[in-house]
Amino acid sequence: EFDYIVDAIDTLSPKLALIKGALDRNIPLVSSMGAGAKTDPTKMEICDIAKTHHCPLAHMLRKRLHKIGIRTGFQAVFSPEPVREGAMILCEEQNKKSNTGTISYIPALFGIGCASVVIRGLIGEM
Repeated sequence: EFDYIVDAIDTLSPKLALIKGALDRNIPLVSSMGAGAKTDPTKMEICDIAKTHHCPLAHMLRKRLHKIGIRTGFQAVFSPEPVREGAMILCEEQNKKSNTGTISYIPALFGIGCASVVIRGLIGEM
């Protein structure tokens, strides 16, 4: 039995599977969205997944969630900061992944945001 789930998966399919599993089992969940290509820590936001904006990972996740009938129901940590030009290395070759540069403090900040959601959820403030 779990009190809370923190999703910090960057790959869409396993992220979707974890979220669906948590929601199906009524386990509270917070999900970290894309920290890559972001540099401004003051832009971090926490809200329901339905209200996320200007985050490519959250956008792709919402589309996949909508296909399975999920539109809301868990908190997301994200940044609406525009993706910095030159921070993404796109690869068109088959079986090759694109790369997105990530500065060290943004994933840490998102982790702190997730921890905040968990603690506030456990003490009844969320």
